[in-house]
Amino acid sequence: MAQDFEGLVRNYSRVVAAAVRKVCARRYRSLVPDIEQEVYTALWKRLQGGKEIEHPVSYIYKTALTTALAVVRKNVPETVSIAAREESLPAEPDGAFGDLLPAERSRLLAEILEKLPLEEARAIRAHLAGFNHTEVATLFGWSESVARHRIYRGIDALKKEMKVTKREPAAGRG
Repeated sequence: MAQDFEGLVRNYSRVVAAAVRKVCARRYRSLVPDIEQEVYTALWKRLQGGKEIEHPVSYIYKTALTTALAVVRKNVPETVSIAAREESLPAEPDGAFGDLLPAERSRLLAEILEKLPLEEARAIRAHLAGFNHTEVATLFGWSESVARHRIYRGIDALKKEMKVTKREPAAGRG
């Protein structure tokens, strides 16, 4: 296992460095060594768990990107709290989803996301996880305009699907 790990580090260290630099750029340059270390730790854990890496370049690149994005996001100061974001959201006029428990809302959202095209659903899931357009583009290897477009289209389709879902229970009661 140690030889496998050493081989990965030796053969793919440039891939890791490129992915980390892509996310960090100049602003977070000081985090690069720490992020690279976290990537190698993730790879070590994967190998230690006995899981084989089928496509090493793709897996290592994506691991490096997601690790770098996570570390950078931790180091960006939160300007608005989650509670403030929720308070700023407009109230639902008829309370159709307001009376649902969080688990029910999550299930409903997952069902609606399943109806969306795959790329839009992926973009929306990342966006809902807190990634911005640039991070979504980097994560999936899209241009920033493609990521923005897919998030916009996905949110639009999500709203339309939620309106349909709101009407369905009312129609069944009559």
